[in-house]
Amino acid sequence: MRINYFFNIFLLIFIFMHSTNNVYSSNHKIQLKEVYDNLRNKEFSEAIIKLKLLSEKNVTIAQSLYSKVLYVGNITTQDFEISYFWANIARLGGEKENENLLGKLDNLISKDNKIKINEKIKNFLSKLAVSGNKLAIIQLAKCNLELSEEPNYEDAYKWFNIAVALGIKSAKNKRDEMINNIETQKLFEIQKESNKIFNKIKNLGD
Repeated sequence: MRINYFFNIFLLIFIFMHSTNNVYSSNHKIQLKEVYDNLRNKEFSEAIIKLKLLSEKNVTIAQSLYSKVLYVGNITTQDFEISYFWANIARLGGEKENENLLGKLDNLISKDNKIKINEKIKNFLSKLAVSGNKLAIIQLAKCNLELSEEPNYEDAYKWFNIAVALGIKSAKNKRDEMINNIETQKLFEIQKESNKIFNKIKNLGD
C-alpha cells in the first residue's frame, strides 16, 4: 500500500507540472488535467485509457507517463514491450528522463524483440509524419539514426530536410551533418523524394 501511495502521488505531481506547460495545445492540457483528476480520484482505468489516447496523438508527456505506468505495474498489469515502445517515442520527442527507464528495460527485452518493436515505432512515426505532425517528423529522423540496426543517414536526411522546409530551423544542423554520409547521386534522389513528401504535407493544410 505504501508503494502504491507514493507512486500515485508521483503520477499526480508529474501530470500537474506538465499540464501547465506551454508546449501543449489547450485541448491536450485539458485532457492532461482530466488524467490528473482521474488519478486523484483513483479512477485508474479512465486515466489509463486517456493516457493511451494522448500517447497515440504523440503527446510526449503522456507517452512518458504511460511507459512508466506499464513498467511499474501498480495501477495496471506490467507490459515491458509496450513500455519500451512508448518510452522510446517519448525520448525521441525530448523526454530525456526516459533514458533511465530504457536502461532498466534493456536487459528485459531480447535483441530480436527490440528490432521488431523498433520497426513498429518507425511505422507509428511514419504515419504521423506524412500526416504533417512536425514533432513526429523530427522523431522519425532521429529514429533512423538511433533505433535502426545501423544508422540510416539517407532516411534521416530526408526527414530532417522536410523538417527544415516546414520551418523547424533547429533541424538544419542535423540535416547538414547527414550529407557527408550520403553518396552524391543518392543525395539528389533523396532530395527529390523529400520534395514530394514536403509538397504532400503542405497540400494537407491548403
